[in-house]
Amino acid sequence: MIPSDTHDPLDARLAQLRGALQSVKAPAVLDEALAARFRRRHPVRRPSLWWMPPLALAATVALVTWMLRGPMPRPVVPERLPAVHDGGPFLALKPLERIALEPSTTVVASEFPRALLADWGLPVDPARAGEPVRAEMLYSADGEALAVRLLN
Repeated sequence: MIPSDTHDPLDARLAQLRGALQSVKAPAVLDEALAARFRRRHPVRRPSLWWMPPLALAATVALVTWMLRGPMPRPVVPERLPAVHDGGPFLALKPLERIALEPSTTVVASEFPRALLADWGLPVDPARAGEPVRAEMLYSADGEALAVRLLN
């Protein structure tokens, strides 16, 4: 800022110009006529696809609501066959701490290819890999396999 004790001639000219401009105003009639002419030449129109954003928003809300409030899928539980208890030990497929914390379990008799034993780290004779193995599976309440007992 310029100190007040020094007077700039430009400041005086600008103040004079401001005063002169304040006295010059267009008549109100001219202003209204110009505004009316502009409105006639440029009428307010909706965009051609004005309905798309509200429709997309409504569809998104409906889809999210349907997804959140719809029924939860039930876990797939294998077909229950009568269990054959021969008293052999179960081989844990999950950590023992996890099995111990399970509130309810189900034993299900089943058959599967012998080659599946190799996936669990058990030895398998390649000549017998295609033969079925009878077993009992220990399942959690959610349908997760926790342990297996081989019957043959």
